[in-house]
Amino acid sequence: MKKMHIWSFGLIIFIIGCEDKNVNDEIDESLKEFISVDIKQNGPEFFTFSENKGTTTEPSSWDLQFAIVDYQPSPMAPAIKDPVIIINSEKTAARIDAASIKDVGTIPAPSEFKAENDKTYLTQGWYNYNQTTHQMSPKDFVFAVNIDDTKYAFFEITNYYDENGNSGTMTINWKFVEK
Repeated sequence: MKKMHIWSFGLIIFIIGCEDKNVNDEIDESLKEFISVDIKQNGPEFFTFSENKGTTTEPSSWDLQFAIVDYQPSPMAPAIKDPVIIINSEKTAARIDAASIKDVGTIPAPSEFKAENDKTYLTQGWYNYNQTTHQMSPKDFVFAVNIDDTKYAFFEITNYYDENGNSGTMTINWKFVEK
């Protein structure tokens, strides 16, 4: 009887151990979501990956800033109020052409990572603008931020509207990636 219990237990462990694991399911579990304040009304907002939270008061340390910047495409054109996510100047970041974080298989080469300055932003142009509906939708970009010597944070912009359809609230999905 004792051998039967051991045999049954071993068979159960074997079956569980042989269960297929989908790598994307594991990745999905590590995704986090952050929804900013309405940056048109209450911004800018400063975000820290390690805490997955933001504040409208600039803290001593932050990773991203959700903001509206004035962008003038040419000297004679009117200024455009452009929603962007600013990467902290102490960090470097890269833009990856991918529809989703799930589609990114590797960390970009070190030469792809750039520091931002106060005139250009890596996330500028993150959206498509529909002139008929006047709606913005995210382009297929994923951004990688070099957090420290051991990890990166990948994020994608998924929405610019709140639950009522009002513009100004940015939603990102993000995850840490170890080097």
